Amino acid sequence: MSADRSRLAAASGAVYLQPEEFDAPPAPFRTGEAGHVWIGADGAPETDTQVRLSANTTHALLGHGVVNALNRLPLEMGPLGSGGDVMIPQAQLDEASAILVEADRMTYGGTYEFCAGALPADPAVGCFVRVNNREYQRSLARLQFLVGTASRQGHAVRLRI
Repeated sequence: MSADRSRLAAASGAVYLQPEEFDAPPAPFRTGEAGHVWIGADGAPETDTQVRLSANTTHALLGHGVVNALNRLPLEMGPLGSGGDVMIPQAQLDEASAILVEADRMTYGGTYEFCAGALPADPAVGCFVRVNNREYQRSLARLQFLVGTASRQGHAVRLRI
């Protein structure tokens, strides 16, 4: 963070994620990723990364409750949002798709802002994301496509937030 931005943050008590920071944000902002999971020829699980989740999308998924809704599914490998890989089993992909479709409905006509946590260097300063709905909509569409193709191909889905 620049010195000017640090002074502004201290004066206002808030730092907002900037669009140029979406893909490589400073702490405490978070990013994520998603891809397919399948069993390889040797019988071991294999994965790929097909969708990168920007800090804008990641905090929108958290703030709008999409992560909580997905966590109500019987996920494998832990809860989504803990920073590790989580697997949505193939049998749960239709339900996951329905959650993502519902999430898209929350992107129209509103301005949303979510707190990502406190600035590590100054806990009195909050870090916020003012959601860029267009970027979030594009990411939701990519996630919906990923889930749909995984379902058709008999794969599971890996998510990390």
